[in-house]
Amino acid sequence: MFVLRCLGVSLSFFLLLYGVLSLLVIRSWRLAQRACRRLSAKRIANFLFALRTLPLAGALLITAVFVVPSFLLLEPRVVTEPIGEIPLTLGGVCLLVLGAGLWNAMSAHRKTSRAVRGWLLGATTDSNCYPVPLFRIRPSSPALAVAGGLSPRVLLSDAAAASLTASELEAALRHEMAHVDRCDNLKKLLLCLFALPGLSVLESAWSEAAEMAADDAAVSNSRQALDLASALIKLSRFAVPQRSAVLAIGLVHASNSALNARIARLVSWDETRRDASSGSLFAYLAPAFLGVCLCVIATYGVVLVDMHKMTEWLVR
Repeated sequence: MFVLRCLGVSLSFFLLLYGVLSLLVIRSWRLAQRACRRLSAKRIANFLFALRTLPLAGALLITAVFVVPSFLLLEPRVVTEPIGEIPLTLGGVCLLVLGAGLWNAMSAHRKTSRAVRGWLLGATTDSNCYPVPLFRIRPSSPALAVAGGLSPRVLLSDAAAASLTASELEAALRHEMAHVDRCDNLKKLLLCLFALPGLSVLESAWSEAAEMAADDAAVSNSRQALDLASALIKLSRFAVPQRSAVLAIGLVHASNSALNARIARLVSWDETRRDASSGSLFAYLAPAFLGVCLCVIATYGVVLVDMHKMTEWLVR
């Protein structure tokens, strides 16, 4: 009975925290997005992904560091004490939410795998020097995409290869390698696992920023930028990848407005957009994080007592 009460209280607090933090993110993300417009595309993508995963990370951290220890250390082991209706109900809802997220992620993985198997029928392995395999596929769609998270593969259609010059193809492949290096497909899987309807706009903004970050990583001079822009224009004539392949990122898969914005950035490419000091943000945040940790350590006992009083309300 004690274990069930602990599980019910922990799941209830996780659900409440996740919901509250998600509402805060939904209400504040546009303001935060405007505040970081001067950042590079890479940093904007990192910021938006961190903001999107903040509810999950915050709820998990608070539950694991405060809620569970306060219950285990301060709650008496009274076997006859019944489980309250509030933790029982909220705990059940939390399990349903987690189960729905797991089903959503498994469904996205299954649909993507089925689509990729269809694309790979009759495919040949292309010789390349990249760390991930490159497959030449027969269907014209997707023209160029990277599929898979733990075992990524680059898919290049014969029609796309025939329409691109050597320099355009090289720039396009560097773009896909940037997605692999940044583990963007794994990030998409995580978003599927903890999806909320109100956060879909934020996920779309992150996806667009991730594409621009991959564009910046693929080019180092204006000539390469023009090659990538030319590749985008040529491949935009092909059909976009199937929407069911959630965990496959195509070079051209976004809306026309987002594609036009990427092409305009590349045509007017500026070297200052590249993120030359990627570690400086961490250097600013590290002292603040250390200060928070020291504060938590100094007041941990008091916080546990206060947290236990809150869990008492849920238990009863």
